[in-house]
This record gives sequence, C-alpha cells and structure tokens, in this order.
Amino acid sequence: MEQSLYMPGYTSAPPQYRGGQSGASAPPQGSKLATYMNRGGPTPQQNFHDLGGKMGGMSLEHGRGGLVGRPPGPSYPPHHGNGFQRQQAPAGFPGRLRPPMAPHPRGPLPGHGGPGADRQGGPGGERQALETLLRQMDQQRAGGSPGGRMSPNPRLLGGGGLPTPPPLRPPNTATTPTGDAPVDPQAAANAAQVSVYSDNGTTYFYNPDEQLASQLTTGGVSGGSILLPNWSAYSGTPSQIVAMKVRSCAPGGSQESDIKMEMLTRQMICHTAADPEAYPDLPSEVDNFTGLCPLEPPASSPLHKSSTFSYVTTVYKGVNMKTGQHMCLRRIHGYRLVNTKCMGLVDQWKKMAHSNLVTLRQVFTSKSFGDHSMVFVYDFYPGSETLMSRHFSHPNQMSVNLALDPYTGDGPRPYSQSKPALLRAAALQQAQGQALLAESLIWNYVIQLTSALRYVHGAGLACRTLDPSKILVVGKNRLLVNCGGIFDVLTFDPNSSNPLAAMAVYQQEDLVSLGRIVLALSCNSFIAIQRENLAQSMELVTSNYSSDLRNLIMYLLTAPQRVKSVNDLMPMIGARFYTALDTSLQRVDMLEVEVTRDMESARLFRLLTKLGTVVDRTELNLDTSWAETGDRYMLKLFRDYVFHQVMEDGRPFLDMAHVITSLNRLDAGIPDKVCLMSRDEQNVLVVSYAELKNCLEQSYGEVLSAATSKPKHALHQE
Repeated sequence: MEQSLYMPGYTSAPPQYRGGQSGASAPPQGSKLATYMNRGGPTPQQNFHDLGGKMGGMSLEHGRGGLVGRPPGPSYPPHHGNGFQRQQAPAGFPGRLRPPMAPHPRGPLPGHGGPGADRQGGPGGERQALETLLRQMDQQRAGGSPGGRMSPNPRLLGGGGLPTPPPLRPPNTATTPTGDAPVDPQAAANAAQVSVYSDNGTTYFYNPDEQLASQLTTGGVSGGSILLPNWSAYSGTPSQIVAMKVRSCAPGGSQESDIKMEMLTRQMICHTAADPEAYPDLPSEVDNFTGLCPLEPPASSPLHKSSTFSYVTTVYKGVNMKTGQHMCLRRIHGYRLVNTKCMGLVDQWKKMAHSNLVTLRQVFTSKSFGDHSMVFVYDFYPGSETLMSRHFSHPNQMSVNLALDPYTGDGPRPYSQSKPALLRAAALQQAQGQALLAESLIWNYVIQLTSALRYVHGAGLACRTLDPSKILVVGKNRLLVNCGGIFDVLTFDPNSSNPLAAMAVYQQEDLVSLGRIVLALSCNSFIAIQRENLAQSMELVTSNYSSDLRNLIMYLLTAPQRVKSVNDLMPMIGARFYTALDTSLQRVDMLEVEVTRDMESARLFRLLTKLGTVVDRTELNLDTSWAETGDRYMLKLFRDYVFHQVMEDGRPFLDMAHVITSLNRLDAGIPDKVCLMSRDEQNVLVVSYAELKNCLEQSYGEVLSAATSKPKHALHQE
C-alpha cells in the first residue's frame, strides 16, 4: 500500500496546494527551482505584484509553447502560502495522509505545470529563445541590475550572505491567458513584465517583485546592512542585572522573588475588606467612595486624639466608584468647616506632584459616619508603613533599654558606667546586637526628605506634618511625606488678610522638624530629640558618624543668624547624592526586567487566546465542520503537539520549556518545520511555523469577522 507524506516544496506527483484545487502543480522534485523554493530562512522585504493579472494575455500551447485559449479562472485568495505537496514516504511510515480539506474550486497555477504542461517541445526556436532569455537575465544580474526573486545569488549582508528566503508561495491569482497565435516566449515575457525560468523542459513564470506574506517572513532589511526581525521574543536577563546580584552595593530589593512578593502583597492589601462584625457602624458609602476598610488598629479610647492634629482621626482604604481606583481617606472626627476660603490652599496642594510626596486629591465634609467629619483623600500606597513603626517601635530599643540598666541602684558604679544614660543605653544596645543605622541609609533619607521640602517650599507652601508618624516608607527605603494640607484647613484663620504670610514661619519649622528626625535616626531612638538629651545625642553622633552629618544636624537645630533654606543643605550632602542616584537606577533596571518578562507573558497569552478561539470550535456561520477542515485541522494537530504529548509508557509529557519554545516559534513565524501527527497516527503533516502562523491569523480573522458582522435578521430588516 502506497504511503505518502505532505512536505512543502517537494513533489513527485501533481501536488495539491492548501486550499487549492487538485492538480495545481509545482516545480518537479529535485529541480533547481524546487530546491531554491524550499530553502528556509529570513528574506528581505520585496514588492511582489499580481502575477496572474500580468499574464492575463499569455499562455503556452501544450507541447509547443504556443498560445492557447483558456477560460479565465478566478483569483487565488491572498492567504495561499506554501502548499503541502505529496511525496513518497519512507518505508515503514505509518499510514497515508488524508488532510480533511475540501477541494478548492480554483484552477491550476499558470506557468507551474508538471510534466506535460507548458513544456517546450524540442530543440526548436522556442527553446533557443528561452535560453537566450536566460543568458540575458544573467548578463543583467552581472551588470548590477536588481536580481529576480529566483536569483541564486542572495544579496550580501555585512560581508556574509543573507539567510535564504522561505519557499515561494503560489501567485495570488490564477487568471489564464487567451489567444491562439504563437508568440515568442521572450517577447511574451517582456510584454507581461514577468521572468521566465526553464528547467528540464518545464517553463516557470514568476514575478521578481512579488512580496511574500508578512506571516512568512522573519525580518526586514534596514539600510542594507541590518536585519530587523518582525517578531518579539524574550532575550533573557541582561548582563548588568546578573552582575548586580553579586555586587555588594546592589540594593536590597534586587532579588526577583522579593520584588514579586512585594507586588503580590500590595495587590492583596488592595483587595482587603473590613469585617462587618468588627465594624458594624462603618458606612457602605461615603460620598463617591465605597468598600471602606480601616488601615490602622482602632484606638484604645474613642476619644483618643492624634498627637499631631489634636483631633480624633481614622484612616480608611476606599474605592472610588467613578474611577475604580483605591484611595486613602483620612477622616477628622467632629470637625465642622465654617469657612470655605481655605479651599484655595487645598487647590494648591492638589497641584503638587512629587516622587516623595503623597498627593492630596480631594477634600469634602460628610455626615455618613453619624457626625460632622472632614475627609481628606490621598493617593493610596498599599504595603507602606510609617517611619515611626519602621525604626522607633522595636521592643528592645533604647527607650526600653534604659529601664533594663542593671546599674540603677545606689551601689557603686564602674567607671565605664559613669557615662550619661543615653550613651550607656547605646552601648547596651550594641552589646545586644542592635547596631546603629548605617550612615548611607540616613543620608538616603535626608536626600529624599530635602527633595520633598525643596519642592513644597518652592511652591510657597509648608509641610507642617514632618513627623515620623506621618512619613511613609514604601518598599526598602523610599520615603513619602504624607498629610499635606491638613493643617492648612484645620488652623485656617478666616480673619487673616493674607493667609500665606505665615508660610515663611512654617517653612522654618519644617527645617527644625527635619533636624529632629535626622537626630532620632542617628541615635536610633526617639527620646534623643528631647531637650535634656540633646548634648548626649550629639556626642553619640560625633563618635559614630561623619562630621558632615553632625554639621547638618547642628545647622537645622541651632538658632539661625539668618533665615535658613533647604538649599543650604546641598553642599553638606555633596557627592552622596550620586550614590543615591545609582541605587535608584539599579532599582529601575530590575523593574524594567520584570516588566519585560510580563510583556512576553502577555504576548503568549494573546497567542493562546487566538489558538483557543479557533481550535475545537463547535461551528462558525452554521458550518459544524469548520474546526475540522483546512487550516483549523493543522492548528488542532499543533495544539496536540504542544500540550497533549505522551511518553512511551502513556504518561503525560509535561515540559514547560517545550511549550514556551513552541509558542515563541509560532508567534515569530520562523521557517523551521515541525512534524504534526493525528491522534490515530494516520495523518502526518510536516509544516513550518510560518505556515502555522498564517493559518492562525486567517482562521482568527474569520472568527473575528463573523463576530463583528451584523446578524442576519438585522440585514433582513434593512
């Protein structure tokens, strides 16, 4: 029993192009043309035109090369790519290939006849004319004229040869010529503006300017020396990122798992909800916000006031019903707005946008909580914590170690314990393994806080909330100044003729608050900023940190001889700014790598969506066999090749690398071939990924066209 196998580009019998009529022939097996047409690889973008239209008035008489009259045939659709041609299979190859494809009603390709079709009859004038034509074509190529599509000399690229193009697809149309008078082949070819190639007595007509379908090409030439791919694929982790992982100065967040876990934690916090039993009085909606969830633990007493604002405050997470964005709502309990002139300052705060500042978005009053409340809406940073909770709330910190001092009695004290209490607490802290903060971290905080202050002060405003409990820490060490604009509303004086006149005083207070924060960070204790401990704190800073840090603290805390400015701190920061910039850029590089990976995941997801939309579809346009015929059958076999392979003993073959590699090849449309086999092992297809991509795009286009077309009943109504 004869066994056969479909392989593109080779034939020993009249082949059958995919979607075409049986008998549409191709170059003979083993011929130079067939060998060239099946050479894979990327090809430069070329301009192919309609071959059949240019040959509309030309044909060769069977056996003599004269013109014969034929009825004109319909055009081939543009999606006809490389056909599947029949070839004798090796001995022992299972089964005969029977692709479930309906024969296409279109005629054979002109000029591509097999034996007995368009053949030169003997050593007569026609053969000599064709040989003369071939010699002229070779002379034109040697003289520098552009080579044809079938030219065996590919254009050089950077000193080497370009990869050979993929197999030539059939012409777009099958318009057959008419006429009976014999015409010289060279004159006919010149009249039709096509090229002629003869091999073993068979004449082939082709257009040197015809352009391959974009699905079958792998790149385009830019500037004659660079081959640019028209596909995308993940290129791996950049070398600078790999080297960053082993550098001692790399940021702590450079580990991929840390970044992913941080992102997942933020998403989880965004979707948290309040327990209705724990918060029965929580309203379901407040103005345009819903899904309120407290972000801070409830106060020990309902009358517990904030040490910063002197009002009872609560912080919630809410979802804007108009935009769907998660926002942070800070509620001021029992506050009634008596004058709306302060909204001018609120509008100024809404315009503020800085990387170290939490932007104010909205301010409104509400009675949804059962009282008169003022609500300030800010951007929400999930997973953030305050500077107070990050550095000043540890159980074994200095403030607690003072109570653990073993030499607090009336007995004699060793000489080493005669130092002030704050220094003894620092020594005890170091003995317990709790070292002081690194100076590089403190300078990083200073750079971010001064950057925010410089921006706010430059706009004519003052923070007035520069407190460790109102400074957010996002990720490893990014700071955000929070609660801007609240004091401008709570302390607004409607009787003042110029509310901005006091801003200069508030800006000086911001610099003093900055000095206290830096001193507390340097001593790793919040009690260090108390007036009675300032001398001891500065002694601790002098003995453990650089003189620049000591001078910065002294400048911020001492009484000024003139008005201080945040710009005066820039010389003290000096070249440390470059270290912070380098750390930030390394962080950006790591995030870009993660974005690149997610981008590739999205690309493969779109590809799988198209594949799942087409394969095993029940019906399309009332055709129940649509998914089992034509291009869809090959896609179904490819789906089985990627996901449904089994091992010799029948166990599923699960290899993620195989899945990703196969999908990337399909998305790129490379000319590499893959062997597909049906589940009954009776049908075998050897196709290229370029042809599979072409099939997928066409099939998905049919589904998309059917989905976007008007229903039939709507057409009848019109």
